Amino acid sequence: MPVAMDKERGMRYNGKRKLHGGEMPPRKGKNMKVCKRALAVGLALLMILFAFAGCASGGKKVMKLKDASISENMFRLFLSRMKGNLCSAYAFGSQALRDSFWDTVMDADGTTYNDYYVDQVKESAKTYLAALQLFEDRGLKLPQSYIDEIDEEMKRLVEEEGDGSKNTLNAMLAEYGVNYKILREAYILEAKISYLREYLFGANGSKVSPALIEDYYQQNYVRFKQVFLYTYELVYETDENGDNIWYTDSGKVAYDKASPNKQKTDENGAVVKDKNGDIIYVTEDGKIAYDKKNGSRKNVMDASGNQMIRNYDSDERKLVIDRATQIMAKADEGDTGMFDTLVKEYSEDTGMDTYPNGIYLTADTKYDSPEVVEALFEMKVGEVRMIRSEYGIHIVMKYELDTAAYEKEENSDFFLSTTSSGYVFMNDLLDKLYADYLEKYKADIEVDEEALKGLDMKSVGANYSY
Repeated sequence: MPVAMDKERGMRYNGKRKLHGGEMPPRKGKNMKVCKRALAVGLALLMILFAFAGCASGGKKVMKLKDASISENMFRLFLSRMKGNLCSAYAFGSQALRDSFWDTVMDADGTTYNDYYVDQVKESAKTYLAALQLFEDRGLKLPQSYIDEIDEEMKRLVEEEGDGSKNTLNAMLAEYGVNYKILREAYILEAKISYLREYLFGANGSKVSPALIEDYYQQNYVRFKQVFLYTYELVYETDENGDNIWYTDSGKVAYDKASPNKQKTDENGAVVKDKNGDIIYVTEDGKIAYDKKNGSRKNVMDASGNQMIRNYDSDERKLVIDRATQIMAKADEGDTGMFDTLVKEYSEDTGMDTYPNGIYLTADTKYDSPEVVEALFEMKVGEVRMIRSEYGIHIVMKYELDTAAYEKEENSDFFLSTTSSGYVFMNDLLDKLYADYLEKYKADIEVDEEALKGLDMKSVGANYSY
């Protein structure tokens, strides 16, 4: 990736952060509606996926705007990059390598994954072409420092990827329809897009007015707190009594040697040791005395490498629902003080301890329970609802948005993080502003639909590198 390029927003994945609290098993491909929203391509991501518009590569032109164009070969590259991103562990994984996956219907209107993501590539490519044209219309020139950085990157690629040979590198790039010259040209074009963005809005949005920033926040975010009750439990390794086994960091069983626990003995009074030669300690009822304070449990994984869970049975779920109903009865609409008390007293969501100001979400956030997100954008401030999800029962109150929450360190996970949660508040705002600038150009883009026939997600390999 060229050094001069802005840091990309990346796709909206929840990553490893657990907003429900406690331990949450990862899911793969659970909610198609959420995946569709979560994986939509933003302008920042365009700089990665669609770096090659305007390149004078061979092949028929499938899209053009004045002097800028995209060839058939370049469009194949775009598709391959998209496919590579979608094959990531936090997207669809290896299933996206199978043709059958792309034929899967994802919407009631019959839209398949292939249809949706090919359309994403088309629309994003149009936006990219528009940005290049705006760069030219503004009479901008890319600083030499950008070009120098790109040349250093190309040199690195030859040395590290091509083992010092341009021919070797070209052989590798050919799989994606490009060569050294076109790739360098592409990085320059990519840098122009980045430079244009900074020209319009300043570094990190410094040219954007505080009033506009606050308005965007107020129009696009919600804040809430919740009392969360689980309707499942994680599965851990157990002993012959069905009790969870607790281990030390070194992998040995962690025994609690504190009184009144005692050493286990056999019928002859001899001390019993485990396979590691460690003395076994037991409680008064003869069960293993595990050190739960200093030890940790070992997760049981399924054949696909996912954390196994045990869903509560109907009787257990009824008890949780009854408990939630009782808690709900104590929550008065608009009484945030009372709700804060309920959260502290009853919630099994440890995330509420981490985020005392509440959780901030946008409508397209990939939250573990999309039912909650949808409900929040229907609710009025102060309203309380009980929502059921596959994870448990959510008693949710919608809180009023506090002014400039995005500037507060304690809220940084929701507005500044680029690694775990995918929330990048300012980049999202700049994406919108950028799109508004470019929209008028898109009407003039010419698309050769005939030339695009046969160019789809099934026809390309997954490109992870270029």
